[in-house]
Amino acid sequence: MKQPRPNESLGQRSQPSEFYIGTVIDAIPGFVWSALPDGDLEFCSQGWLEYTGMSLEEVRGKEFAALIHSQEKSDFVEKWGTALAHGHSFQTEARIRRADGCYRWFLIRALPLRQADGKIHRWYGTNVEIEDLKRAQEEIIERKHSQEQLLESETRFQVMADTAPVLIWMTGTDGLCNYFNKPWLEFTGRTMEQEVGTGWTESVHPEDVQGCFDVFLPAFHARKPFRMEYRLRRADGEYRWVMESGIPRDAGGEFAGYIGSNIDITDLKRAAEERERLRQVKSELAHLNRVTTMGELAASIAHEIKQPISAAHTNAKTCLRWLGRDEPDIAEAREAVSRIVQDVTRASEIISRIRGLFKQGESERGSLDVNEVIGEMISLLRGEAGRHAISVQAELAPELPKVSADRVQLQQVLMNLMLNGIEAISEGKAEGQLTIRSQRNPEDLVLISVSDTGIGLPPDRAEKVFDAFFTTKPQGTGMGLSLSRSIIEAHGGRLWATGNPDRGATFQFTLPAELALTAQA
Repeated sequence: MKQPRPNESLGQRSQPSEFYIGTVIDAIPGFVWSALPDGDLEFCSQGWLEYTGMSLEEVRGKEFAALIHSQEKSDFVEKWGTALAHGHSFQTEARIRRADGCYRWFLIRALPLRQADGKIHRWYGTNVEIEDLKRAQEEIIERKHSQEQLLESETRFQVMADTAPVLIWMTGTDGLCNYFNKPWLEFTGRTMEQEVGTGWTESVHPEDVQGCFDVFLPAFHARKPFRMEYRLRRADGEYRWVMESGIPRDAGGEFAGYIGSNIDITDLKRAAEERERLRQVKSELAHLNRVTTMGELAASIAHEIKQPISAAHTNAKTCLRWLGRDEPDIAEAREAVSRIVQDVTRASEIISRIRGLFKQGESERGSLDVNEVIGEMISLLRGEAGRHAISVQAELAPELPKVSADRVQLQQVLMNLMLNGIEAISEGKAEGQLTIRSQRNPEDLVLISVSDTGIGLPPDRAEKVFDAFFTTKPQGTGMGLSLSRSIIEAHGGRLWATGNPDRGATFQFTLPAELALTAQA
């Protein structure tokens, strides 16, 4: 409001009339005030003066907005200014400072009084305290006042409950429902008389009724909050899933029953089910992708396993020869047995890695050494690269921080990228090189890249290759890179591709380091 003018005469009035009007104004349950056409305060009732601790002269000389809480001041000034400019009614809610410095909520209203020519003669307004209304729900739950205050609070609660966007119910000390708000009755299409007691169970799905009692009754006897989900029949006959929450309420420190609310979660449950279905489909596709890839690598895998088995066989025969001498050479035999153990261990590790890639199940994240996983995949795919006369180089940065990841999923990503590189090189009908690098980038992320000297990316298709079912291979499924990107993004990283300046392409992905994840947590 604008700065008020100096005191103006209110006119001469007879003492009986002035006394009567003043008595009526002071008896009104709220604070009454008037302002001049430009918004300057002219008069405030005695109750308002006592509330603010100011005199009428002080009020006239002070902006109304100065008493408004800082969080509502700008909104108040804007709305009041608009009302003054356009001459229409004014209404807002704001906290006003009391004489002791405490702020209380008020509903502030004002109407213009016009002269015969339509010009505004005065503004008349009221400030009605609504602090109790603002705190009604808290009072209902935690009230410790007298029975009279309890009844008053429950009346306020019912007004608020009937306008709330949730289904609200209450029980007595016997556990039987004695109140349902208007949204509940509109939802079920039933009357209060039909719902009270145990009547509400008639709208519960028959398969869920017993479950409701199994949750509610133990909580009721223990006087503890509870939460459950069940299906409730809507007025149109459709059963909808609702999430019900209930807490004990008290009156004057005594248990008074329960109060609760129900929220329709049908759409949320359907969305969750759809997400779970998509997750399962993606998991199955990832598993199929791994199995298909491993099938294509069958010859290479057989070669990898055959090598340590053949070596173990040779060392076993050597050991027998050393032991079959007239004077057995125990030292040489022991050395041969040691090599057998190494060969068998190597074969076992290869089989374990293959079994892990065939595994299908929930993601199991753990602390991983990226360089170790890269080494495993190089060992597994070196035979496949050799069949195409492709050399595999590893440039691994030492002392990389560990990452939190699922080993099998990370192996799958590396296998897809490395096999794509091998196939790209083999399509070029020439010898080539596949390079796998690991490093720590400037953003403190672990960066892994797989670079090849193959035919390169399709022109302007660097992002297209990550689309599901997009493939440049005659026998490709188009799922490998799409799944790989999904896996990396689920781990908080990013996967992208770029063409090399000379020949081939580079696929890179990042993973957050465990130290970074810990700091964020």
